[in-house]
Amino acid sequence: MSRGTRLASPRSLVDRTRLPLVLCVALGLLCGCGGEPGRAPVVEPLRIASAADLQHVLPKLLEAYGDRDGPVAPPTFGASGQLAEQIRGGAPFDVFLSADMILPGALETEGLVVAGSVTPYARGSLMLLVHPDVAAEVASISDLTKPAVRKIAIANPQVAPYGKAARDALESAGLWTTLEARIVPAGSVSQAFLHVEEGNADAALVSRSLVAGAASRIVEIDPALYPPRIQGLGIVSRSGKLDRARRFVDFIKGVDGGRILGDHGFTSPGD
Repeated sequence: MSRGTRLASPRSLVDRTRLPLVLCVALGLLCGCGGEPGRAPVVEPLRIASAADLQHVLPKLLEAYGDRDGPVAPPTFGASGQLAEQIRGGAPFDVFLSADMILPGALETEGLVVAGSVTPYARGSLMLLVHPDVAAEVASISDLTKPAVRKIAIANPQVAPYGKAARDALESAGLWTTLEARIVPAGSVSQAFLHVEEGNADAALVSRSLVAGAASRIVEIDPALYPPRIQGLGIVSRSGKLDRARRFVDFIKGVDGGRILGDHGFTSPGD
């Protein structure tokens, strides 16, 4: 080695090694935490677990809500009891729209829904849907005992509030024991609706919110036959978007949300 050659000190070697790393980190911060230059950070969508009776109205609510507060993922519809179990299992929902007050209240007690966030948002009601083939035979719930009515679909009362309401109505009318052998349990109230529309059942007890535009006959059911269908919601505790969830809930319970719910057969929970 010549006299003019100097060995780099260990300190200078470390400094030279660090310099590219420091520059890389700085550029990454300027460009959005390591993302592509000029691209905004990804905003996670709000995720909603929704009772099946909202299958027609919730898309309208989301359309009116728009992207004013960030994206909203396509809702997950199902029987409220099944959705509650998914939340217990860690499903990444932010808002739970139930078909009753009991399930969000239970989740609140378990610490899985934000304390104080459980609130009613609508009052629903039961309707009797009758397939066209037997429509002439059925003008009231008591006509379900006629021989022409062989299969009656209701949502599974174990997991679906509207299924429980359907059973309550049949029991109150003194018909459950007579009709029990004809009952076809469905996974949700929307599936009970489809059973009739597709010809797999002769009649079904379903939510009023689903029957608009149905090909089948629609028959009123006396609301005195079942407990009031007060529907409640809650904000999921593990949500990382609590403020956005609260603003969405405020919209649902606000004037615009109430008007859209009313257009689909719901009334105010205080009615």
